[in-house]
Amino acid sequence: MTARTLDRTEPEQTDETGTAAAPAHKPAVHKPVEKKNRRPAKARRPWKRLPSEKRGTGLPVVIWTVFIRLVVLIADYLLAYVTATVVIPMLGAWLHQQSGASQGALTSAGTIAMWLTPLLFLVLLMAAGVLVLMRGLWRWGTRMIQKVRDGRTGGPGAAPSRAPAPQTETRNKKNTRKRSK
Repeated sequence: MTARTLDRTEPEQTDETGTAAAPAHKPAVHKPVEKKNRRPAKARRPWKRLPSEKRGTGLPVVIWTVFIRLVVLIADYLLAYVTATVVIPMLGAWLHQQSGASQGALTSAGTIAMWLTPLLFLVLLMAAGVLVLMRGLWRWGTRMIQKVRDGRTGGPGAAPSRAPAPQTETRNKKNTRKRSK
């Protein structure tokens, strides 16, 4: 024991028989901890959770989120609008001309088989492609918002380390053995 702990301990008490009894314990008195530089209750701002040194400068995350989502929604709208008003009618006109339906040489069954069915198939493929692109744009927007959020809060993607950690290869003997057939 150190001298400091010896100073804090109380001397052992002996009872009538002369044997050492357990030291008497006094209940601990806790003093309230004073909080330094505490603002009055009405001046506190609960919506600002981060300390001032971690708070980013510039536009708030909410404004970036709204901006990125608006860009994605405008791009989605333009993609769908251009596909529906330009690409599909041009494709329909090209198929109409190539199928021979424009010369009136096809019957109604031939027009359906040579022009309408391929057009319907290509329109469905385009709709699926447009939906895939829209979903990709939405995910891109989500990743960009997460980057902004991490940059503001010092999250996992905020500051990449300069030297990547060395990767150790742990191989399981069962996985590296050749399997017999």
